[in-house]
Amino acid sequence: MHHLGVGADHRGKHCILIAVDTAATVVHLPMGEIIATNSIDPAKTYWRNAMKPRPPAGGSHT
Repeated sequence: MHHLGVGADHRGKHCILIAVDTAATVVHLPMGEIIATNSIDPAKTYWRNAMKPRPPAGGSHT
């Protein structure tokens, strides 16, 4: 099973997924807003949302 990292903020929203080659874009339908972009790597099972900043490496949660 594979998972796109879209984010819990968008749970329950009506969206459309546009996939071209190794790129996936998730669009919120009523607004036309792009809420996630993902690069597909078949060797992985989870693809994080490239629009969200990465957490600090080895960072503490404060």
